[in-house]
Amino acid sequence: MDIKTLLDNLHDEVSCSVCMCKFTDPKQLPCLHSFCLHCLNGIQRTSANPNVIAWPECRQEFRVPENGNLQALPTNFRINSLLDVLTIKERNTTAIKCGNCDKKSQHSFYCFQCCGFWCDDCISLHDGIKVYKEHHALSLKNFQDQDFENILRRPAFCGKPGHENKELEFFCKSCEAAICYSCIATLHEGHPKILLDEAANERKLHVKAAIESKRQITLQKRENIARTQGNCVKILGQIDSVKKDVQKFVDSMIAALEATKQEIFNDVEKKVNETLQLLVTKQREMESQVAEIETAIERAEQILKRRTNAEITRLDTNTIFQGECNDGGQVECDFENLRHFVFIQNEMLMDRVNHRQTTLC
Repeated sequence: MDIKTLLDNLHDEVSCSVCMCKFTDPKQLPCLHSFCLHCLNGIQRTSANPNVIAWPECRQEFRVPENGNLQALPTNFRINSLLDVLTIKERNTTAIKCGNCDKKSQHSFYCFQCCGFWCDDCISLHDGIKVYKEHHALSLKNFQDQDFENILRRPAFCGKPGHENKELEFFCKSCEAAICYSCIATLHEGHPKILLDEAANERKLHVKAAIESKRQITLQKRENIARTQGNCVKILGQIDSVKKDVQKFVDSMIAALEATKQEIFNDVEKKVNETLQLLVTKQREMESQVAEIETAIERAEQILKRRTNAEITRLDTNTIFQGECNDGGQVECDFENLRHFVFIQNEMLMDRVNHRQTTLC
């Protein structure tokens, strides 16, 4: 991130994600996330085990060093540098407290070696101290981007009690911790040690190797993602093709079924017409016979009314009901043997339709 972008986003950089305020005594956890010391103390108080708490941001658990003393966590000096930069940026609206006399003023100086602010009165005292002769103090009103960069490049100092002004220059391999010159004699005597720059370079090599490994894994996964996306597009294209083939097949099946239906309709209508024609003929014959019989009955009834008994005794029944009226001339219709029209469906075809068997290759 370039200095201008950093300066434009200072508030985001120096805001604690727990209290959402500017950091106070920022402590860095093993996951490299940083939080205010008082925020971590609050989380510790609510934890079931005060010696083990969950990292507020990534929710991983870690053991609190030195029997629950969060003060022993390393200070995030970069955030402290950013807080100093923010203080300088806001000097026109907020008075700055002197690191020597605690007086607040908007006309202050910043010492790059002391890493602190000095008021107008105390800067003369600072410049008059012999051990500060090589220090560089600059008025806040004269700060440029390069001066902000110099603040951000200032060294880290030891957090051990009594070592606050000692720069971290060495790395203890046994404890895997950055230490100052005083720590060598008091806390890490006999431990293998190297310069902090050498340890950082070694760690950089490990991190770069890990980055390259992860980058290769990422490239492989991106290639897999691209192939997966290509397969998705291919499958979607196949779906369209399958749907078209299915539609074509169904259309042909529908056309064949429609043709078969029409053939069956025509055959049924032909057989029905033949049967109806036969029945109509039989019906007409029987209607003619009924008319003849009814005429003969009427004639017989008239004879019985108008003839004398002597004449009636000479009547011949066969003569009265003669011709087509005789039993031999009757037309009978065999209704039992008439054709019955029913439709019997193709069970095999219906089973296939109902199961909707589909094969995709």
